[in-house]
Amino acid sequence: MLKIVFWNANGIKTKINEFRLFVNKYCPDAILLQETHLRPDRKLFLANYNSYYSYRANQHPQHPSGGTAILIRNNIPHNQIIPPNLRYVEACVVAINFKNQDPITLTSIYVPPTSVTSIFTFDIEVLLQISPNQILCGDYNAHHTSWGCNYDCPRGNSIKAFALQAGLEILAPSTPTRFGTKSANTIDFAIVKNFLYPYEIHSISELSSDHNPITLNFFLQYSIPKYPGKLKTDWKKFKDTLKNSEFINPHFVNTAEHLDSIVCRLEDEIINAKISSSNPVKENYIYHDSKLRELNSERNLARKMFQTYRDPVLKRKLNKLNKQIKKLDQKIETEAFTNELLNVNATDGTVWKFVTPFKKKTKSIPSLNGPGGIANTDLEKANFLAESLETQFTLNNITNPDTEELVADSVLRFRTKANSVCKDFDPPLPSEVLDCIKSLRINKAPGIDGINNKMIKNLPLHTILTITTIIHKIMTLGHFPSRWKTATVVPILKPGKDPTDTTSYRPISLLPSLSKIAEHLILK
Repeated sequence: MLKIVFWNANGIKTKINEFRLFVNKYCPDAILLQETHLRPDRKLFLANYNSYYSYRANQHPQHPSGGTAILIRNNIPHNQIIPPNLRYVEACVVAINFKNQDPITLTSIYVPPTSVTSIFTFDIEVLLQISPNQILCGDYNAHHTSWGCNYDCPRGNSIKAFALQAGLEILAPSTPTRFGTKSANTIDFAIVKNFLYPYEIHSISELSSDHNPITLNFFLQYSIPKYPGKLKTDWKKFKDTLKNSEFINPHFVNTAEHLDSIVCRLEDEIINAKISSSNPVKENYIYHDSKLRELNSERNLARKMFQTYRDPVLKRKLNKLNKQIKKLDQKIETEAFTNELLNVNATDGTVWKFVTPFKKKTKSIPSLNGPGGIANTDLEKANFLAESLETQFTLNNITNPDTEELVADSVLRFRTKANSVCKDFDPPLPSEVLDCIKSLRINKAPGIDGINNKMIKNLPLHTILTITTIIHKIMTLGHFPSRWKTATVVPILKPGKDPTDTTSYRPISLLPSLSKIAEHLILK
């Protein structure tokens, strides 16, 4: 089941703690927000979710307004799509890429009440052309009896006519979504295109906004990659597993192909031992202030009672509770930050742990512009960056026939004399391999093999001897394993450069740590 929540927050920053309680209660796969009132320098941080934003241009410096956002569970494959220029509506777009299924495009849309009622559907038509399977959720500020309103307005008539003409389906809850002082209407709903799955949609009487959050659940089956999260490894079991593994003795290796296969087997043995010796760590309980939880429950009850009976006394009680929650929310945020500052110690290194997240903010690569168009998916971005790096690192044409012939002859003589085989040098000892392993830093990223330095530091002596023998064979055969020459290339954005330009990224390569150990001992 695909669980979606969309909500006109009317300013999310002051409601973040109660919003976290709501998310923990309903556990949606995707959250679509409208009227976030955020600026580009303000972000939402929600555990286990990736967030994407669109901001209103030309905001008031003191009173931010507008804006949309989408939060997606980080275990769901997805990518952000930069929509075309929109004149009348605000939208944020994300595509979900389930395995063996066409991409599903989610759009958080907000139609301002000042939009031109006769032509704002042009922007909706532009959004619908992004991909075949579309789900547009948000606040349309449109009234029509077809989705439960008491009357029809020009904007509602425009959406109704456009939906009939384009073959769209409008999904709206059976109860109102926005409650004013003397009115209740359904102006928050979803528009779907080519997405014919059973669904249920409900307006939930929770959270402190004039709009109710809407839950939209589609009953479809899909598969996502399994991420175990944090793992705890039993290093004694890890060592015992490697000791008892049936591994081919590399002493009998006599060809380059055989050496490559032995290295691959060694990597598989280490990775499998790590998997069999690790168990998921139970997630820590997320603490929520008990007073805030109590006020939320009381407020939700008062909100539901007011929306049912429309009693002004209940409305005053609801407003009072909302103010109390807002003040308590701000107090909790301030006290949490103050306590964190008080616990920072300049002598034990905790100050750097506190400062680092502010200095290094990880940013995902946005959609890239290239000669072939726009890259949205990870595969498209990788291909665009690879083509850009290939162009940047193309050698200049400074050929000289005489020099090339001299170099070719020298290389040929070097190979025929078998000088590439290190027979005149003593092979490294296991003690030297151990010395290299001891000098490794455990906070370094692994290479393509996925073997990090902490795993290498916990290898048993049996495996250390195997690695030593492999290095001996590298020197005697004159062949460095192909697997150890393959690097994982990570693009890093250059400071102050446009993140949508492929030439704004520089590469860093992550080689396997075992290859670095072998290289160090061979060059020693």
